[in-house]
Amino acid sequence: MSDRGRLAGKAAIVTGAASGIGEVTAQVLAREGASVCVADVNAKDGKRVADQIKAEGGAAIFVRTDVGKSAQVIRMFERTEKAFGRVDIVHNNAIWFRHGSATELDEKDWDGTLNIGLKAIYLAAKYGIPVMRKTGGGVIINTGSVHSLVSFAEATAYDAAKAGVLGLTRTLAIDYGPDIRVCAVLPGAILTPLWDDLQVPQKERRRYAKMVPANRLGTGEDIANAVVFLASDEASFITGTSLVVDGGMLARTE
Repeated sequence: MSDRGRLAGKAAIVTGAASGIGEVTAQVLAREGASVCVADVNAKDGKRVADQIKAEGGAAIFVRTDVGKSAQVIRMFERTEKAFGRVDIVHNNAIWFRHGSATELDEKDWDGTLNIGLKAIYLAAKYGIPVMRKTGGGVIINTGSVHSLVSFAEATAYDAAKAGVLGLTRTLAIDYGPDIRVCAVLPGAILTPLWDDLQVPQKERRRYAKMVPANRLGTGEDIANAVVFLASDEASFITGTSLVVDGGMLARTE
């Protein structure tokens, strides 16, 4: 563990850390002094992220984890505690989803979206909080979305999961304070490799950017910086609430 940075001496778990927001957040947490468990089902890229952190002088491990399965979540915490001696920060960031209206969405896709987007946060709390309390507590930061606050057409399961993140965040904060703080970060339109995977055209990307008062799409660093702040002692009086990082998107009424 590093003795420098806002998170020096801390150990963090980031789920969904093999790409996108999770990858950047894992890297930024490490630069701020935290030892990081990179957790993801994607072993190839998860190992790559952990190796990059170590190459930059940080401490990291990769643990292949399906966050919707309790046995794998338990193993994730056991491996992290064994490697670093503690767990102080859990960033529940992993997501999987399928869009579709209620009459079109397959039941298995509803279950898959809710398992990774919401049940996983419950499992991380159930099995992670006892570990975090061994060394005095810590911080849980859940990735919600602007979808947590407003809804979009045919995002039935995703919007339900992201809205649920807020309720679960509040309840965990009430039940486990003061030694466990629980917050949510709500990204807006964030440019990640997923946009390329989904082949979102440049015209559509420009349209999204124009919807944002900041006049640009967000970056992984924008979210990572918010997570670092919420995880740090600077946010010691912040719990049970959410931080919107959307460039002002939700401020618009048209």
